[in-house]
Amino acid sequence: MRYLLPEIIVAGGALLGLLAIVGVPKVRGLASWILLVALLAAGIDAATMWNVTPSLIVYNSMAIDKYGIAVTELVLLAGISTLLLAWNAEYFGEEFPVLVALSVLGMMGLGGATSLIPVFLGIELLSLPLYILAASRHTAEGGEAALKYLLLGAFSSGILLFGMALLYGATSTLIFVAYPGIASHAQVWLLWPGLALVVVGITFKLAIVPFHMWVPDVYEGSPTPVTNLMAFGTKVGAAIILLRILAFGFYGQASAWGLLLGYLAVLTMIVGNLLALPQTNLKRLLGYSGIGHAGFLLIGIATHNIQGAQAMMFYLLPYGLAAIAVFAVIRLLEGGPGGEDRGVTLTDLKGMAYQRPWLAMVLTVGMLSFAGIPLTGGFVGKFFLVQAALFANRPGFAVGIVVGTLVGLAAYLRPLQAMFQRDGVSERVRTMRWSAAGVVVVVVAVVGTIGIGVYPQPLVHIVSQSANFYWLKGG
Repeated sequence: MRYLLPEIIVAGGALLGLLAIVGVPKVRGLASWILLVALLAAGIDAATMWNVTPSLIVYNSMAIDKYGIAVTELVLLAGISTLLLAWNAEYFGEEFPVLVALSVLGMMGLGGATSLIPVFLGIELLSLPLYILAASRHTAEGGEAALKYLLLGAFSSGILLFGMALLYGATSTLIFVAYPGIASHAQVWLLWPGLALVVVGITFKLAIVPFHMWVPDVYEGSPTPVTNLMAFGTKVGAAIILLRILAFGFYGQASAWGLLLGYLAVLTMIVGNLLALPQTNLKRLLGYSGIGHAGFLLIGIATHNIQGAQAMMFYLLPYGLAAIAVFAVIRLLEGGPGGEDRGVTLTDLKGMAYQRPWLAMVLTVGMLSFAGIPLTGGFVGKFFLVQAALFANRPGFAVGIVVGTLVGLAAYLRPLQAMFQRDGVSERVRTMRWSAAGVVVVVVAVVGTIGIGVYPQPLVHIVSQSANFYWLKGG
């Protein structure tokens, strides 16, 4: 019970939030305060368990280790930033923070799953609230985004569940950490199709090519705080659970799946960033950019070595901080109730460098980190991914990372070019309204992004410790 206390705190906060909405309806915003405190408390409690001895709990269906604790902290950061970006927005219902907390709870469950049951429950728990949150703007675009996300999410869940059924039929167990001892005499005609379907179901959530086309429409139609949660938190949960399933259950067969995932990763990096190039809507650009970043994360899995696991975990934090910073800028430019009815375009950034230099600096830091420019966290993350690829003797993966980075650089420079245009200042920039919560998010994200780029050693130390999750396979 002690090891599940962060999840219990978040679940309890969601319940208290619902009770506050029903019992004290006149106190607007009470549920948001309750859930913000709950997420902060869960993060503090998870940090106190850092030196825990790795073990399996709940009938071997959950692992308690530093890797899972790191995942918990990342998704709580995504949840807290989402609540702050939506703070005092009148067009979000009182149920908004509760739905965010429930989605975060599903992501937390994925961080330590070692059985197919918590995998499926976690994915559904993170997805179902997001289907509702995507439509929380009550506009035609929001409804379209929610419908697309729901239909494709249900489709991917069906594929995932069918794959799990095949894996169970092949191995007679749902505990995938037990698969290494079973795979040699399992029913291969069920095992490999089952694994393929499970991987496809998860890569839908991760937005790997060719299962990526839902992303830009859903990002554009969803409210910006919700897009922030999708872009950061969902990637953390999906990437980590794919790593756990393959590293724990099928490590002995890495030669069969590692090369295929690597090719998919390279294709995803290049295609995502190429499609980002012609975009004029900033959220669509970030949607395609997110597809490219999913490819970078997949490299960490495809290398099937401890350096890849460390690199993927390291990459997630600077990517998440940069995403938070950029979405915070978009949120500020939207300027309050109804401001999201027209998306922020590159034209809306005109003159920002001269009219709002501090805001321009924030967007610049986020975009340069996405691009992997030195002295940002994104550069260090990409460096470790290249290093992991070379350790795995996969120079093709390293070349793919470089090519994907160069293509992405062209896309990320377009918003910066728009900010420095001198032919007038856009109405969005001129009438932008500051928000205290938004300023807090921006400061933390920018300081974190630059801090990791300039002095990455503390995070490197934490990540190297977290990779002790390999104790489960004895590696």
